[in-house]
This record gives sequence, structure tokens and C-alpha cells, in this order.
Amino acid sequence: MRVAKAGVVGAGTMGSAIAEVLAYNGIEVVLKDVDAALVEKGLGKVRAIVDELVRFQEARAPKEIERITELAGELSEGQRAKVTAKLAPKFTRARGDEVVARVRGTTDYSDFRDVDLVIEAVFEEYSVKRPVLEALDAAIPDYAVLGSNTSSLSITRLARGLKHVRETLVVHFFNPPYTLPLVEVAGGIETREDVVTDTVDFLQGLKNHRYPLVPIRVKESPAFVVNRLLAPVLAEACAALESGLASSRDIDAAMKAGAGMPMGPFELADLVGLDVSLEVAETLYREFGDPKFRPSLTLRRLVDAGHLGRKTGQGFYEYAGT
Repeated sequence: MRVAKAGVVGAGTMGSAIAEVLAYNGIEVVLKDVDAALVEKGLGKVRAIVDELVRFQEARAPKEIERITELAGELSEGQRAKVTAKLAPKFTRARGDEVVARVRGTTDYSDFRDVDLVIEAVFEEYSVKRPVLEALDAAIPDYAVLGSNTSSLSITRLARGLKHVRETLVVHFFNPPYTLPLVEVAGGIETREDVVTDTVDFLQGLKNHRYPLVPIRVKESPAFVVNRLLAPVLAEACAALESGLASSRDIDAAMKAGAGMPMGPFELADLVGLDVSLEVAETLYREFGDPKFRPSLTLRRLVDAGHLGRKTGQGFYEYAGT
């Protein structure tokens, strides 16, 4: 599958980051949202992601020189030059500008008329996603692949009755996609087999800021693999918190220091978004009826209060300057 131009609908946290990953791989991207202000905010997020990578690359040599100096004393000019050359930025400001320039904003679905692939990354609710898919179905060319970044919803139900029903599938990135390489790919009942395999092959040829992407093919099932495993962990962590077993910080510390998790369950939920975490848990509980998936009251109340994690500045933790 050749993708020269792609579209992304939803210029929020995930949509803007997916757009950046595609542009990072040399693909022209159209990024859409409902109004110009949201589009500009999304384009600003793309720039911020790129700027963060440029700053990281530019800081590698100075940090290494500082580290060596602390351990062994001052370096000569020649030694400094050698370290600087060895750790010269592989991703320069000029390359960053090229990536940003590949992403164009729009509020008009007609700008998707010549895309090869489009991914919707709007809020995780059927009532929000379905109208977006219907609008895309009418706008994109017959040959285009229509992807949904859903983390839990049925793609068969989302795609039912679309002209592109056979070209519609799940393309589920993980937050943030510019550092996490996993992509869950799932077809619906009507999805063509070659669309699924071609999409997996396409994704295998991409990379994010750290790794080659790792697409895995999964069956259509609520929450697929990762969220199906993580939802009960968050539910049990909330139960432990509610019972007074330990504080949220100590529960997170325990899971990192004792279970080898890079982030604790509360830190991860705040990063993903508590509204998304709640929607995934509710989907799993509704579909399977298993009490292990039942969302906790703590999670519900935080969402009721609008405390959705990092994106709002408060969730299980408070975040300054958000």
C-alpha cells in the first residue's frame, strides 16, 4: 500500500501526534477539526512535538560533555570537538521544519478528496465517531483506506452501511505515538483481507522518534489487547486506593519498583485521559458483563468533575502549568 497523502480527523492530543508521525515519515498530511482555532491548536502541537525532538538532539553532546567533565575533569578542545561530532544532531532544526511543513490544517472534508489513507482520532464514543466516518465516506476516493483510532469500539458497527465498509478498519495508536511504537490493527466482518494485510505492511515501514512501528493484527473484540489487560489493573488499583490500602503515589511506586511497569496505573490513566479510560472500562463491562471491568466510583467522580488527567491539569494527580 502506497501512501503519498494521508488525512487525520481530530486535532487533539492523539490526532496531532498521529499526524506528526506520518509527516515524520515523509507523508503529506491534512489535519482536520471542527473549527479553525482547534486546527491551529493541533498544528501547534505538531510543532511542539517536533521542537521537543530537536531540543533533545541538540542537548545530547553538551550533556555528555558535562557528564564526562564531572567524572574525569575538564576536556580538551579536541576531546570536546570529538564528542560534539559523535553526538551531532541526527534530527536538525531544518528537518523539523520540513516535517511541520508537511502537515496542513483544514476544517473542510473536501480536502480529503485525494488521500490514500485517513484516520479518525475523535472522542471515543460511537455518537461522535460515526458521523465523522460518514462524512469521510462521502469525501474520500474509492481506493482510500478508512482507519479508526478507536481503542474499544466495534469497527463492524462503526462501518456498517458505509460505501467504504470493506476498506474500513481499526488503526489504534498508543499515546504518545511518537515514542510508543505499538499499533493494533483489526478488521471488521466486512473488511477486505488485503486491506488489513496491506495496512500492517505499510505501518511496518514507518518509524517514530525512537523505534520502528510495531503493528500487531488482532481480532475485533472490545478494547483489543492492551486496554483489555490494563482496564482491570486500573480498576483494582482504584479499589486498593478506595480501601485505604495505600496512596496513589505508593501504588504507582509499587507497580514500577515491584512489577517493572514503566508507569504506575494512575500515572498511565492520567496520561491516556480519565474520560478515555472510563469509556474503555464501560465498553468492556457492557460487552462482557465481567465485574473485573466495572469502572470504579473514583474514576467516575473524577470524570464528572472534569478532572481528566494531564490534558486538564488534574486527574489522580495535579499538573502545574498545563
